[in-house]
Amino acid sequence: MSGGNDGREELQNRIVAIIGRKGSGKSTMLAERLKVAERIVVFDPLGEHSGKRGWLPNATTSLPELESFFRWNRKRGQFATGYVPGENMEEEVEGVSGILYGRGNLVFGIEEVPLICSPSYLPPVLGKLIRTGRHRQIDITWTAQRASECARTLTSLTDEFVLFSQTEPRDLDAIGARCGDDVARRVAELGRHDYLTWDVATRKLVEHTEASAQGQERAAGVVHRVRIVRRHVTI
Repeated sequence: MSGGNDGREELQNRIVAIIGRKGSGKSTMLAERLKVAERIVVFDPLGEHSGKRGWLPNATTSLPELESFFRWNRKRGQFATGYVPGENMEEEVEGVSGILYGRGNLVFGIEEVPLICSPSYLPPVLGKLIRTGRHRQIDITWTAQRASECARTLTSLTDEFVLFSQTEPRDLDAIGARCGDDVARRVAELGRHDYLTWDVATRKLVEHTEASAQGQERAAGVVHRVRIVRRHVTI
């Protein structure tokens, strides 16, 4: 956060999208992006990040359990948990969103957004969190396999896109409508595990390719350093 000219704090949250086909590396990218944060909750429908299978040290599976988790760590500066929902994912993401909005000052990761929304619909409590999360100091990073299946309200409020290869015309059209035709063209030309980042505000496009394992390692280090700085600023 930074101070405004009138002495009040300017509240900001950053919303990041990671979009790629199954097996492209988007869940790994989500983990890399979030690991540097101090307070993390991941809505984890497939349980990829939580418990014994994942990198998060805690896993919750019900709203009362999540509330209990927050009561337990209410005075802690650091915490991390995954929330693994049951069959009614929309109802549960609404409950999780309400709890997180009340807590504030954290990073919320959402895996496979199209499981809980459609291009023309976003659950209302989640929508409130996305629209006004800056007032609660909440950053959001979300993933999807296809750009065309994401809620337009969400994509319109997203600040940064991490885009792996997409080849379906509808997905490329959706990327072109939000990021520009040149970005969509570049995405269509990417290799399966290559990706590019598009910053909406600066209109900066950076392409990351699998040139070499060493090059990837250096690129990952750059991403980590950038995220560390960003999280210290925004949380």
